[in-house]
Amino acid sequence: MESLFPQFPLRRIHQLDGIWEFCFSAACTDPENPDWNALAFDDRMAVPGVFDTLPPDAGRRGTGFYRTKVVTSSDRLRLKLNGLGLWAAVFLDRKLIGVDDLPYTGVSFDFTSAAGEHELVIAVDNRLDFQRTPLFSQWYDYYGHGGIYRSVELHELAACSFDRVEVRTLSLDGRVGVKLFLSGTVPETLEFTCTFDNEAPRAMTAAVTEGTLEFEARLANPALWSPESPQLHTVRLEAGGEAIVERFGLRTIRVEKGRLLLNDAPLKLLGVCRHETHPQFGPALPLQLLREDVAFLRELHCNFVRGSHYQQDPRFLDLCDRFGILVWEEGIGWGDTEAHLTDPGFQSGQLRQQKWIVSNSFNHPSVILRGFLNEGDSESVPGRALYETLAAELRRLDPTRPITYASNHAERDINFDLVDVISLNIYPGWYTNHREVTRPLGEIVPSFDHLIAWMEQNGFSDKPFIVSEIGAGGIYGWRDRFRAHWSEEYQADYLDEVCRYVLSHDRITGVALWQYCDGRTYSSAYALGRPRAFNNKGLVDEYRRPKLAFETVRRHFSGEIAQGR
Repeated sequence: MESLFPQFPLRRIHQLDGIWEFCFSAACTDPENPDWNALAFDDRMAVPGVFDTLPPDAGRRGTGFYRTKVVTSSDRLRLKLNGLGLWAAVFLDRKLIGVDDLPYTGVSFDFTSAAGEHELVIAVDNRLDFQRTPLFSQWYDYYGHGGIYRSVELHELAACSFDRVEVRTLSLDGRVGVKLFLSGTVPETLEFTCTFDNEAPRAMTAAVTEGTLEFEARLANPALWSPESPQLHTVRLEAGGEAIVERFGLRTIRVEKGRLLLNDAPLKLLGVCRHETHPQFGPALPLQLLREDVAFLRELHCNFVRGSHYQQDPRFLDLCDRFGILVWEEGIGWGDTEAHLTDPGFQSGQLRQQKWIVSNSFNHPSVILRGFLNEGDSESVPGRALYETLAAELRRLDPTRPITYASNHAERDINFDLVDVISLNIYPGWYTNHREVTRPLGEIVPSFDHLIAWMEQNGFSDKPFIVSEIGAGGIYGWRDRFRAHWSEEYQADYLDEVCRYVLSHDRITGVALWQYCDGRTYSSAYALGRPRAFNNKGLVDEYRRPKLAFETVRRHFSGEIAQGR
């Protein structure tokens, strides 16, 4: 695969993926101020990768110290981390240059250092410490791995560097708005060239205001991006020995009269929720596995995937751009309580995280929805302030995409007025009303009917409705003549009922079945409700082996069942 975007063709970039020297310490209590003499870098570790799936440290909590050497020729530097967990301190020549407390989120650190050979150390701590890492808690229903999940790069920056370009579709006939972000020694006016696709460069001049410049342009040969035809464009800006290339899609997404419209046409979202997880790789998935996931999504006839519950790997978003899969991207969070929602550290982390997520994925046409706080305490009056703040901040950062959050509070939720799309996580017939009923599939349709009626009666008929989670557990290979809970048969029967309703009801804009693949979950007694300590609701198991439900969903999403085939 070619390099991801943005690309910097005139910039020296050190790609630091590979084998790093490594030291694991369960005793280090202050990774920001380690005892360097006590660290023995006598092991080796892969970057990207996680250290807590490998013997002898599998399942252990502590600090993994990664070390490598790099030789630079300029003094203005940027370290780009595309995602790690759960917390990290970054050192150059044993001097602290930054702390990353945003799991899974792509961040970067700017600093200066004299040209020459340097020692780079990243101390990654996977301990569950709310004061240090408020965005990840023990009870989250996915495992908090320790490691450098995604690629690491060191950029040597020009005196005035081009950091990002945001491209907004202003009209479907090819008119776009372009915004360039600059840093360093920034001029008041910039003379530059702009090149779209294979067009001739255009000489331009624009004023720079607070580190940004903006202009409008029109593509000579515009082609719309859609799931059926995922056409992509590029823009290159260049000036004074610095250049940036971004890729984007020409498309619009908006809400109108209870529907989602893509390029002014109504959408029906058929998809799954997806964790980036694997028993051996954790969330550090190799490219081949990302490509396999996309292949399975296409085989299912999905046009939609919900990225649960954190910023997605940029390589996965790149694949979704190329293959025409629509994405809901959300910030990290899972079942956070009122105590979390009102905690200053948690609030700060949520806001800082969303800024990075929007910047990182702004130009991905596949990303059509932005979300936050999965299953948070959205019936809490004190907690509402954070929902208000996040909704306002997302609209400020990215007014081009509708916003939502996945609620499991339904009629008790007090924040639906803040969002463009109402999204509900519901599990009728799995987490049942009557625990003595065998195979309670009869709960599914009445539950849907009730929620739709409630939304109509409470003034939400103008908001699209997405079933953001629904599903049943099925343990791979367990077939049961009773077709009972946890059997592959019950899961298939359950999703058959769900898909029949969703596909036949116009009030439902879309569904994200829970979930694409089984994933490791709690590492404590919380796992007593999760056989094998895995969330087993995947259509495929953790090794991507399809269950019976996979074929059931494929036949529904492909239209075969509706056509009587």
